[in-house]
Amino acid sequence: MYHGVVLYRYVSCVLTEVRKRVMSLRNFAWLWLISSMVTCLLAEDQGCFSHVCGSTSTNNHVIDLTEPERPGPFHDLTKTEMIKLRKFLEKDPNIRAAKTRKATLNSSYIYMADLYLPKKSKVLNFLDNAGKQPGRYARVMVNRGDLDPPVVEEYVCGPLHKITKCKLMVLRNRRNPVEFSVRPFSQMEIDAIDKYLWKSLDAKIGHILRESYNASVTGCHKDPTDCLTYNPVAMSTGFLDNINQRKMWLFASYDIPFYTLHPVDFGVLCNLEGSNPRKWKVEEVWYAGRIYDTVEELVDGYNAKTIPTVKVVKPKETNELFSTLYRRGQPLPKKPQRAPVQVEPDGKRYSLKHRKVKYMDWTFNFRMSALTGPLVYDVRFKGERIAYEIALAEIAVFYSGSDPLPQITNYVDSGELLGSHSKSLVPGGDCPEFSTLVNQTFWSQHQDEPGVFDATFCLFEINNGHPLRRHSSYEKDAGSFYGGMLDSVLTLRSAMTLGNYDYFVDFIFHQNGIVELRLMATGYILPAYYANKKGDYGFRLHDYITGSLHHHMAHFKVDLDVGGTSNRYETLNIVREKVKLKSRPHVKYYQNKVERNLKTTEKAAVYDYHFETPKYLLVHNNDKKTKYNQLKGFRIQLNGISYNLLPSDRGNEGTIPWARHQMVVTRHKDDEIWSSSNYGMFDGLDPVVNFTKFYDDDEDIVDQDLVFWLTGGMHHIPHTEDLPVTPSVGNHLTFFLLPYNYFDECPSMGSRDAMYIKHIDPRDPTKGVTVDRNGNSRDQCVIPKSTLEETVSDNPDLILESRRENFIF
Repeated sequence: MYHGVVLYRYVSCVLTEVRKRVMSLRNFAWLWLISSMVTCLLAEDQGCFSHVCGSTSTNNHVIDLTEPERPGPFHDLTKTEMIKLRKFLEKDPNIRAAKTRKATLNSSYIYMADLYLPKKSKVLNFLDNAGKQPGRYARVMVNRGDLDPPVVEEYVCGPLHKITKCKLMVLRNRRNPVEFSVRPFSQMEIDAIDKYLWKSLDAKIGHILRESYNASVTGCHKDPTDCLTYNPVAMSTGFLDNINQRKMWLFASYDIPFYTLHPVDFGVLCNLEGSNPRKWKVEEVWYAGRIYDTVEELVDGYNAKTIPTVKVVKPKETNELFSTLYRRGQPLPKKPQRAPVQVEPDGKRYSLKHRKVKYMDWTFNFRMSALTGPLVYDVRFKGERIAYEIALAEIAVFYSGSDPLPQITNYVDSGELLGSHSKSLVPGGDCPEFSTLVNQTFWSQHQDEPGVFDATFCLFEINNGHPLRRHSSYEKDAGSFYGGMLDSVLTLRSAMTLGNYDYFVDFIFHQNGIVELRLMATGYILPAYYANKKGDYGFRLHDYITGSLHHHMAHFKVDLDVGGTSNRYETLNIVREKVKLKSRPHVKYYQNKVERNLKTTEKAAVYDYHFETPKYLLVHNNDKKTKYNQLKGFRIQLNGISYNLLPSDRGNEGTIPWARHQMVVTRHKDDEIWSSSNYGMFDGLDPVVNFTKFYDDDEDIVDQDLVFWLTGGMHHIPHTEDLPVTPSVGNHLTFFLLPYNYFDECPSMGSRDAMYIKHIDPRDPTKGVTVDRNGNSRDQCVIPKSTLEETVSDNPDLILESRRENFIF
């Protein structure tokens, strides 16, 4: 490919020279013309030839996306390991997992498999002391619909190179097995709902739906817009009815892109208890602003014309429909004109092999947990470990409203499996065109072979367009120089589409030793059917929808190892003081000062943000100081703080106790791995994981291996500019890990990305200035043509599902 582009450039160069020379040919100038063309072909310099961006021969950075034969401790389960694991589980006499295509809800079937990390001490011994690599194990969730009563069991299986046993996973503060009623969502369950509940409604109330909405739940083969689809909303088990039963509301919408923006005033509450879907039933019906105890009650009232009814105009699916993402309105620019792009002029400045990344002074490993989402491990700068693990732990969205849909919509998104919904990143849309797309192998519930998503991550270096640092000393008396450097960073990105919302998670590595994690929310809102004119929960946005107030919350796990595993957490409190000016002792004068506050126990370290008590949050090793005997550590900076207004341990709050505080600090324990659980959508009566138990024992945290649990969030009151989809700008939260006295100076001082400008002769400024680019060329390069159209033509499943067997969950 590259050689073809080079040849094209040579030919173009020759033709350009011919055109220029022909205009000035005189007498015997042919020899000069030929000589010029040969020179052009051989020169490869600016003015006649520019190299293709990223193709320089000096680039020795390796991109290797293959699966290793001997994966390291942080590598996700490989395809080979998954196949071995499936065969073992199918033969295990205790588990007796059904073969993929024979699995049913009332069988024993493998729901999900994920990496199960060894003890941290064993991994560190392997990484730091040349110890033996600990064995690799898998965490396996098995839905035991074959048992009476049915349950969900979680196993630890391994070692994966030669599996010998699967044993029940045992963790403190977490029960196992768990009730079948709190199992996570699965496509198998949705298929059963369609077959036994949703479509069966047509026989009883099909006429009501057609007369009210000009659509029904069946009979839409000729025109899909004649069908009503539904949005499933878990009614968290128990906290409303005080019983452990699985219940779910199905709220109807027109099956038109995008369905959440076309709700109708109809839904049913289903009891999905047990593993036999033939015994499931509809318990309540919502229609035209009223709840009915049975379907029959609704039918009788409707036929007798004694209840409120509704008639909705079915929307027409066109490119101009407000809910579509087709371009519409006045085109800008008026004529096609492409947006600015970035390039890698000299090739990639990072290497990737077996999910380990090297970039400038940074190294780290990364993976995608199907259950909890993206993680990075063993994050090092200049060879020193900063963090053992930085991970997304949970995302939750709690809604409010006047009818059952928003009132009980409390999504704890790991109940849908966070990582498994990260796929199909689009170059030029989600990531820069030049990104490295990283595939991911996941366990499949629909085929014997593991499923592969080709674009689960994208990895790219990008110039943020703003200075990392700079100073302009313009005046001669101030030194007359300029020094500055744009902020080029390496970003590891994933995007999880969880129903209507899309969440981007970026791990960002700056050249001055800063790690940034950013979560952005975009996608479609989940509105309520417009009925409440009071507007207590949001604004009317369109003919039939009200934007429902909701609260996005996210939890993160940050296992810092600053200067080793013996760390302290303390705050630098900024407090007011009254002082006497030495020159005017009678004047009352106020200023701020710093007070250090060492946190000694887990409860003392609980952090709730208050404007009245500003502070720095610092982590350091007390045995390692600066040369001036000052603390040497990292600072945690939280941007995107929001307060959860729900009262603790009341109603629906009990399933997200991690959202009560902005930060919690705990001693590292190998069995306190996850602050939430994949059962959180349904386990409100008795949460499988109660995060408060992680710090209720109030252990000492001085000079210990510490884990920091960070919470961010944002309240969202939707507005018309959220149509058709919510922009990510302004809907994001971040936190930073910032070096604090950790380096003698800013470590980016070694970067060639910086520029320095000074006078050629400081004694005679009229001689001009010189620009020092630290050896970097300012020559331009040719941007390779985008190949997205060709790629998706060969493999459309890369972006959009085209073959059902590739559907993973």
